[in-house]
Amino acid sequence: KQWYQRRVAITAGVGCLVAQVPQILAIIKSKNVDGISFNGFSIEIFSLTIQVLYFVAQEYSILSYSDIAILLIQDYVIVILLIIYGKEPLGLREYGNVFGYLIAVASVIIGTVSKDMIVMVMQGVVLLNIVSKLTFVSSILATKDTSAMEPAAWIIFVYSNAVRVFLGYALLGDMTIVSQHAINGFFNLAITCLIFKYKSGKKEEEKKKE
Repeated sequence: KQWYQRRVAITAGVGCLVAQVPQILAIIKSKNVDGISFNGFSIEIFSLTIQVLYFVAQEYSILSYSDIAILLIQDYVIVILLIIYGKEPLGLREYGNVFGYLIAVASVIIGTVSKDMIVMVMQGVVLLNIVSKLTFVSSILATKDTSAMEPAAWIIFVYSNAVRVFLGYALLGDMTIVSQHAINGFFNLAITCLIFKYKSGKKEEEKKKE
């Protein structure tokens, strides 16, 4: 049984290893970041960082959170690309997100944040995930253009969430992880549907005008 669970975890990790690669390559190739939410990815980075710290604090196997760590690195790359190719300069809100994140990470590194605090903060990650996903959804609905977003990444996210719900319950017995990924999976599925719906983006609007 444990062998089977480990194999399932590995498939999720492999999926996450390449999840954002199509998105990263698409941005580099097109230099287009329209419809991709900087704030959405910023909040997601906060969330993923807390999750990685939680797994480390609980001394879980690295296999149980390797996919999250991989996603975190890929999100760093995407945020950097959004800064490089964004048509508008970052506002106070965006700079505030970056500054707040750096302060939080520095606090963990210098040891001012205890294990108990990390576990406590993890309870709020579900709300943080909801805010992150709602930011993505509102951005898509506002622009009605997902031409710069790669659906393959979000399909992998849905699969990864389903796997993590299974592992969180069967392998770790941690309902915090189960509830978090169940909600995440629901929103990722919704975002995937919206990406396909508005994939033609502005081209579709131009056709209607003609």
